Amino acid sequence: MSITQSTAEYEKWLGSQVTLVPDEIKLKHNKMAEAEFPFLRATFYRWAHLFPKHCPELYAAPRVLGVGDLHIENFGTWRDAEGRLAWGVNDFDESCFLPYTNDLVRLATSAYFALTDKSNPLNLDFKESCRAIQEGYLNRLKQPKPFVLAENNGWLRNVVLKRLADHEKKGEDDLFERFYEKYSTLSGVEGEVPADARMALNSCFPQPTPAFEIKHREAGLGSLGRQRFTAVATNWKGGIVVREAKALAPSAWLWANRGREESSAAALATKRIYFSEIVARSVRSSDPLLKVLDGWSVRRLGPDAFKVEINDLFLKPGEEEELTKKLLEAMGKELGNIHSSSGSPNSILDHLKNMSGDNQSVKWLMNGSMKIVEETREDFRDWKNSVI
Repeated sequence: MSITQSTAEYEKWLGSQVTLVPDEIKLKHNKMAEAEFPFLRATFYRWAHLFPKHCPELYAAPRVLGVGDLHIENFGTWRDAEGRLAWGVNDFDESCFLPYTNDLVRLATSAYFALTDKSNPLNLDFKESCRAIQEGYLNRLKQPKPFVLAENNGWLRNVVLKRLADHEKKGEDDLFERFYEKYSTLSGVEGEVPADARMALNSCFPQPTPAFEIKHREAGLGSLGRQRFTAVATNWKGGIVVREAKALAPSAWLWANRGREESSAAALATKRIYFSEIVARSVRSSDPLLKVLDGWSVRRLGPDAFKVEINDLFLKPGEEEELTKKLLEAMGKELGNIHSSSGSPNSILDHLKNMSGDNQSVKWLMNGSMKIVEETREDFRDWKNSVI
């Protein structure tokens, strides 16, 4: 099946699960033709077909409640119940039970595309990148520990909040000013806002609910085309408050593998969504304002609670390799935090040892990633030609 056929079939199915926004679907199609990395991010439904077919030995690995659509830009920050800054995976739209290797290979594949994209600041040998991811994963799989950016992980805190040592920058306050300017000037939504989305937003605001306007925001690539509503109260007790609701659907993995896996077919039949379950199981200091209500994920948006994109990262000249390695290792650690409580760590460790040996070789991870890299590149070329 070609990428165009796969996309058409997936979107037909997705449209039976949630309301799609035609203009955003068209925009997504155009963005998919821009470069390989955005194409990868936008096409987890295609990945879910390719991974079992081209990596059968990895597909047979022990199962965990995994992220599914994991990539290096699926990480961000939030405030926990104590108001502390935390960091980790912040998008679980495609979560379901799948081989633990899926998340590792997808993370490494996304790192490869980012490392070979000249517009990204990351710089590290791919083998070392895979080693950093695997070492981080093993570390937290054995000893899970949440990423709280208070006393610990100062380097990561500086990265995600751009607390720069560069005095030519204007300073941290501009981050808050830019946030206010962005969200106070968003355009309004067209058409009616579904009642369940409005109720979900209402329930996640401070109570009593302040007056707010519902706006339109373009965000992400994997979920672009689904309904998304951004509620903005510009003056609640002296400042701006923002909540966002996004429509959820069952994981594309379930759709792609419904004929291959009885468990996927059963979960798909009941329209099961694993978002709340994976957040609850993961070893993390969770965001108390992240909720799933009536098929909508609702979260707080703020200048200190945002998705971290690669071009947002702070890399000092001369420190690109060191910081890239730290970032990828941290991503591997966060994945270990997520997998540790839903699968059997000992089974995963035994399986990894069989693949990597006592010296913890990353050849399996490199080989698996490169198989999907080549398939993705071929799909990208075909897609780009079809769009042009």
